[in-house]
Amino acid sequence: MANALVTLCVDARRNRVANFSAENAKYTDEAIRQAFYEILGEDKLTYKNWRKHKVEIFEIIEEVLDITLPDAWNDSPFYNEMVEVKNFLLGQKNEFIVEDDSTLVVSRISGNHWNIDRQKLPAGKTFSVETEWFGIRVYDELERFLKGVQTVEKMFAKMQDAIQKDIDARIYSAFNGAGTYLPSEFQENGSFVKDTMLELVQKVQIASQKTVRIAGTKQALAKLDGVLSSEWISNEMKEEKHTTGRIKVWEGINTVEIPQTFTRGTYDFKVEDNILYVLPENFKPIKLYYEGQSRSRELGEHDTEDMVIDVQIQTKLGIGVVFDTLFGTYTVS
Repeated sequence: MANALVTLCVDARRNRVANFSAENAKYTDEAIRQAFYEILGEDKLTYKNWRKHKVEIFEIIEEVLDITLPDAWNDSPFYNEMVEVKNFLLGQKNEFIVEDDSTLVVSRISGNHWNIDRQKLPAGKTFSVETEWFGIRVYDELERFLKGVQTVEKMFAKMQDAIQKDIDARIYSAFNGAGTYLPSEFQENGSFVKDTMLELVQKVQIASQKTVRIAGTKQALAKLDGVLSSEWISNEMKEEKHTTGRIKVWEGINTVEIPQTFTRGTYDFKVEDNILYVLPENFKPIKLYYEGQSRSRELGEHDTEDMVIDVQIQTKLGIGVVFDTLFGTYTVS
C-alpha cells in the first residue's frame, strides 16, 4: 500500500500520469486522497486518526521528497552546465576528483550563515564535501490536501520548492567573489569592450586548453548584446532574443544564464548582476552531494500552543565549490 502510494505521488509530481493519459490525470488526486484515507481508517482527517497514523504518512512524504528533489537539478540547464551532482540514493560515493595541478580552492557553504570557509586541497586528489541538513516547516498542508483544497502536486511542490530555493541560493551565491584568487591577467574591470572580452576568452582557452562559455545573470549577459552589430544579427538570433531574453551564442561562444535569487529575508539580489564569467567547457566548479535521508517531525500543541498540524521536514546534502583551473571574470561598471 505505502509503496504503491509513493509511486503514484512520484508519478504525479513528475507529471507522468498526465503525459501518459490526460483523461486519467484528473483522477490522480482522488486516488491518492483515497489511499491516505485508507491509512487514516476513515474518509476524513481527525485529531485522533492523525495522532495514530502520522508516522506512516510522514514516511511517505519523506520518501517522495527523497526521490523527487533531485528532479530540479536534472532538468536545470544551469545545474547541467555548472554543478557536478552525486546521489547517495543511486549508490554514488561522496567523492570528487581534482585532476590537474592548477591553483585550487575548495569552499564549503556553511549552513548557519553565508560566509564561505576556504581551505587548500592538493590537486590530483579525491575529496568529499561536508553534508548538512536543509529544512522547512509547514502547517495545515496535509489537511488542505485531504479536504481537496489543493492538489497533491501542489502539496509536494511547495515542500520541494522551498528546500530547492534554499539550495539554489547557496549555489548561486558561490559565484560571488569567485575571482578573488585569480591572477590579475584573468580579471577585467570597466566598461564592456568586445575586444577586451575576446582577449580574456583567448587567455582562458590557452590556459585551460579547452573551449569556453560565458556565464552570468540575465542582466549581465545583456552586456554582450550591446556590442553586436545589427547587420550581423540573423533572424534566428532576433527570435531567440525575443523568446528567451538573451542570445545563446555570442561570437561563436555559448552563454549560460546564472539564475538570480534574493538574499534571504530581503529583496536584494544574491548574485552579482555586473560580472561575466569566462569558464572552460565541462568545468563544473560546484560539487553537490545529495544524501537524502529526509526526516519529518511534528510539533504538537505543547510546542505551538495551537491546534494546527505543524511539521518540520529536513533533508541532507552538501555543497562545495572547487576552482581547479584558471577562468576569467569581467566586472562591468
